[in-house]
Amino acid sequence: MKFIHCLFLAALLPLSSFGAAGMFDQYIIVNTGGVAYFDIGASTANPDFQGASLGTFTSSDSLLLGGQGKSFKNNGSDVNGMQLFYRLWQGTPSGSFSQFNYAFQIDNVGGTPGDQQWGSDVAGFNGSSFYTGNLLTGLANGNYSLEVFSRITTNGNNAAAEIFNNAGGSNFTSAFTVVPEPSRALFSLIGLGALVLRRRRA
Repeated sequence: MKFIHCLFLAALLPLSSFGAAGMFDQYIIVNTGGVAYFDIGASTANPDFQGASLGTFTSSDSLLLGGQGKSFKNNGSDVNGMQLFYRLWQGTPSGSFSQFNYAFQIDNVGGTPGDQQWGSDVAGFNGSSFYTGNLLTGLANGNYSLEVFSRITTNGNNAAAEIFNNAGGSNFTSAFTVVPEPSRALFSLIGLGALVLRRRRA
């Protein structure tokens, strides 16, 4: 009898009680000359962005960010856009986040009404991929953390105006290192050593 009462009460609750809008299948795209997808709120064969090591770079390398994600809507809600937020820091978290806007890609994803896909890769209406600027520009040598989260904005009808994918407020963080470029002086010494060796052999 209690089970029937629970079903009856659930039937009386508006759909908004179960979430009129939200996000799923969220990914970070890292472009370092090759492209890799990382999960941030998805469970796939891709590596997790949280705790990942993105590698070691010099100032002449490139590290670009993009992303992709899906949203759902029902009960009069509408999703207006999806964004990625990111910041770099050393030591302890600090600094403001930069915003990167995804493009609308696909409607009714997988045949499900209201499910939409957004992103910066080549999919749906995107004829070409696009990314942030080079995150390595102007960085000194050292170890860095890259912190990200994603967001959708809605019409506020039966849903919050902003909905976040941020690991409960702690966000998602990966790491990378910037090292010095091999100096010209070093190359000159290597060249000089090779020349001396040739003369000795001669």
